[in-house]
Amino acid sequence: MNTFSVVREEISTENMLETVQKIASWERLSGSEEELEAFRYLKQRLEDYGYATQLLSCDTYISLPVRCRLRVNGEEVQAQTHSMVPSAHAAASLVYCPGEGDMGRTDCAGKIVLTRGRAVFGPVAAAQKAGAVGVIFIQEAVIRECIPSGCWGSPTPADWDLFPQIPVASVVDSDADPIVEKLLEGQQMLGELTTVTDTSWRKIPLLIGELRAPAEMERFVQFTGHLDSWYFGAIDNGTSNAIQLEAARLVREHQGELKRNFRVVYFSGHSHGRYAGSAWYADHFWEDLHENCVININTDSAGGVGADDIAHSIVMPETRDLAVEIVREQTGQTFEGVRCGRLGDQSFWNVGLSNAFASFSRQKKVLLPDGRMGYPRGNAELGPGWHTPQDTVDKIDPENLLRDAKILCEYVMTFLTEDRLPLYYTRTAEDIVQRLEDWAELAGEEFDLTKPLQRARQLLALCRQFDGTELDDEARNETMLRLGRILVPLDFTRGNLYGTEPAMPVDPMPSLSPIRALTAEGTEQREKMAIRLSLVRAVNYINHSLLQAIRLLQRAL
Repeated sequence: MNTFSVVREEISTENMLETVQKIASWERLSGSEEELEAFRYLKQRLEDYGYATQLLSCDTYISLPVRCRLRVNGEEVQAQTHSMVPSAHAAASLVYCPGEGDMGRTDCAGKIVLTRGRAVFGPVAAAQKAGAVGVIFIQEAVIRECIPSGCWGSPTPADWDLFPQIPVASVVDSDADPIVEKLLEGQQMLGELTTVTDTSWRKIPLLIGELRAPAEMERFVQFTGHLDSWYFGAIDNGTSNAIQLEAARLVREHQGELKRNFRVVYFSGHSHGRYAGSAWYADHFWEDLHENCVININTDSAGGVGADDIAHSIVMPETRDLAVEIVREQTGQTFEGVRCGRLGDQSFWNVGLSNAFASFSRQKKVLLPDGRMGYPRGNAELGPGWHTPQDTVDKIDPENLLRDAKILCEYVMTFLTEDRLPLYYTRTAEDIVQRLEDWAELAGEEFDLTKPLQRARQLLALCRQFDGTELDDEARNETMLRLGRILVPLDFTRGNLYGTEPAMPVDPMPSLSPIRALTAEGTEQREKMAIRLSLVRAVNYINHSLLQAIRLLQRAL
């Protein structure tokens, strides 16, 4: 396929490093004055490049950790609390549950649970269900900032149960392991945990920069990233902010060649509002995005020292082929891609936008002493400084930054300049067939998925026919965009186009997730009947979506 390869030679590492140095001079907590200064700086830079800008103020639910105190048998233990944790106090015996699954098998009622891993909502919810009055996460080597909420963005009245209701904190394993050893020996340990957070609805900024193509149109390519940070956030997310700005400069240099408009968007509320800024943008620009956005390209935590894995960024099936081509041509490496998950400002699934990328490069896994593949002690997928005060400019590798920028900018420019959009929904149809086959195998005789499988296979055949048919570029592009609006929600959401999915792991084709409960050992017949009813409705959604997609392609052909 054709790519806009000339852009590779036009990217300036010096420009990007200068931008990061400036951005990383501010501690960019969501809604803070320092963060607003960073937004104003980027607004001016975009205007200097000739962009029309909007600096918006968004009402969002934001939480900032304030302080934490943990005492065990009267002795102080260094601990940190996290965003979205209530300001609360608990004094109780400690109980050790290594993982989330242990909490249902352990007497946690009225106790403070110690568990291993980063502070996320799943174990908190399990501890609350088991009657715990607090949770302490044992993190490896260093405490990383977390946000243990299951709510994506700001809450509606139905979302309050997705927030922690008990105090939550993290400790480092070197401090916690002696406590765990005593618990395993049968000693009673009394914990006293106090957490304080600054949590409320507040205004946060959002910056949009737009550059129009020579021909009058409404279609646009969107390049997004969050500007807020933990601490000074040089990697997360200053380097990506600099790539966005460098892409804006290059797009301006080639404005006369654009076939579509370009929109660069900087979010707040990513780190302290669980993607609140991008969720606000999706809600308040829903129709514009649904009608006109060609693709959402995201960037997060680029160009780090040791970030040598460029094969496993998230990507949707229809956006993967272009990434494979560009990565192979630029680096000789094979881009594999992984399925999009609930991370990285993925606020646009319900809108129906195809997406490419978030954190494009990451640390490579190595063989650990225990035989597992993972990251050395003190490191993490996005580098040793990720979500810590050590996320500073010395963690940037200029060569990796240039590498990531070349790939991302060529990807952006190709979407902006190609007559035919490089979207391949045959890949999406293949994915949907595979997912339905997987669900059908799991369901067995408990639930019949014959009809949606038949329709999905019919859709796949039509997609292949569509790929091989000569069509006017404008007609082909319009069909692909309409097709994506149907297939993206079908593959990634439960079907609520005007809401969002929780900030928790989600199955492929999650409208069929009740099959897991239906086929679980011990599910009673009374409950199975209720689950089957929910699945009948899910299949109605799937069948109707597939029929719409089939008819769309039949009309185009």
